[in-house]
Amino acid sequence: MRYFKEFEVRWSDLDANRHLGNSSFINFMSHTRMAYLIEMGFDHKTLAKNEVGPVVFYEHMYYFKEVFPGKPIRVSLDVMGMSEDGM
Repeated sequence: MRYFKEFEVRWSDLDANRHLGNSSFINFMSHTRMAYLIEMGFDHKTLAKNEVGPVVFYEHMYYFKEVFPGKPIRVSLDVMGMSEDGM
């Protein structure tokens, strides 16, 4: 399954060269993961109630081109597997 989330690049996301900084890529990835979980019904209260939370074992980014302010970006998330009960 593939999930997409769009973002606007903010001034605080830029590095000294005025394009999207490396740490901002990671922040957008994290935000996308949590947005996906919330849309699937796993909001913060549900996660706390069930005493579970997301664990990231591996992250990888492909840099296709520089990202500058003023244009939206689209982050994709691929769900590679899930337990039968979704937990």
